[in-house]
Amino acid sequence: MPAACLGLLLTIIMFVLVNFVIPRFWGVLQEMVARDVTRIFTSTIDNGEALAIDGTQLFADDIIIPDEAPGTGADERLVLLGVAALESDGDGIVRSEFTARYATVDIYHRREDVLLKLALVDATIYRPEDGSMIFVPQAIPRAVSLRKDLTSGPKTRDLLELLEIRRNPNEYELVARAREDVRKRLQMFDLWTCLESEITDRNQILFDSTYKRERIELSGLEVRDGKLLGTPEMTLLQFEDEEAIRRASAESATIEIDPVVLGSPVTFTLAARSDDAVDLRGSGELETRWPARIRSLTHPCNARQDRSGTSNEDLIRESRTILAAEASYPEPLVRQFSRDLRMLELEVRNIGLEVIARIVHRSAQSMTGFLLLMLGAVLAVRYRSAMPLTVYLLAFLPSVIDLLMISGGEQMVKYGDPVPGTILAFSGNLLLLIVIVGVGWRLSRN
Repeated sequence: MPAACLGLLLTIIMFVLVNFVIPRFWGVLQEMVARDVTRIFTSTIDNGEALAIDGTQLFADDIIIPDEAPGTGADERLVLLGVAALESDGDGIVRSEFTARYATVDIYHRREDVLLKLALVDATIYRPEDGSMIFVPQAIPRAVSLRKDLTSGPKTRDLLELLEIRRNPNEYELVARAREDVRKRLQMFDLWTCLESEITDRNQILFDSTYKRERIELSGLEVRDGKLLGTPEMTLLQFEDEEAIRRASAESATIEIDPVVLGSPVTFTLAARSDDAVDLRGSGELETRWPARIRSLTHPCNARQDRSGTSNEDLIRESRTILAAEASYPEPLVRQFSRDLRMLELEVRNIGLEVIARIVHRSAQSMTGFLLLMLGAVLAVRYRSAMPLTVYLLAFLPSVIDLLMISGGEQMVKYGDPVPGTILAFSGNLLLLIVIVGVGWRLSRN
């Protein structure tokens, strides 16, 4: 009876430890890792090396750490002097090259990762795809995320937080990020559908420029296989202050939807190649060059939907419907959308399985303390004349097997076998219980 009472107390202590205390310890460790971001920046730049972060390579001559807190809500700010940066896509192709007099890096510490927002001041931007070079007072590339592989995931969550994630996975950081990517792609499809509908109805479309008093009009075209094709040639007109300044004809053109920021206006890039362009200013029509790419165009399309409250199941269902439809969407948009959809499905599936795996692992561990104490007690009585080392060895072997089975069961649950994994995880405890009952039965006979 004393051993049973002590074992019950040990079980309660183990339950509190594995479900509340140890996750907090991992959370503290995570904060320590997050604080090392500044040290990583400093040491890398001092060594003259490039800092590679999520497809962005960053170079700088020097680094300054201001004493005052930034006014942007960031936790920390770094100032980099003499900056150069390369921004690549998922295939490793350099999309943009930046140079700047200096740059600021705002660091946001979040639960699952660290977010870095870079702002380049007096920046020169070069885009290799079209050879364009522009100067801007301030350039803000996309934010980059540092995932902390050591401590990321539900490891830092206590039991109540795990149950909340299981109930509402949308608030979990990795799922929320995947949802946002899918919502952005769906908004792109909404916009493309709107553009296609206008072209089909009117045989023309008009874009405005965001930074100039310009408009671009395309007429005599149709949409086919995600491209704008002339019938047989389309006419492109460029207006400035309501006056036509340039005209060109082209057999085809491409409309690219720029990366979407939810809640912000969407811009487009028009790519068209024309060898027949004329300048309409002046008394005569002079041959000129039509820009290969015209950026920062807008269109008054109100077809966007707010999907912030849409469930994961509905988002996935709508996405699959779009991918299955035989519509003429741009091939790059469909390809990237397929990747984003797979990532959302994977994150939703993974977080559900990982929450179950954590709960199973912690529950089995909590029971192990009681069973080990009872096993040691019955073995000590059964082999009371043996050496203590013999008793320890007899209790140690089943305990190791139990821990291996708990770990193996957890991994099975994570990889998609929740029922067999749960059975395996608790089979180790069942093994200990069988040994305890067997030894106790032998004691009762003697």
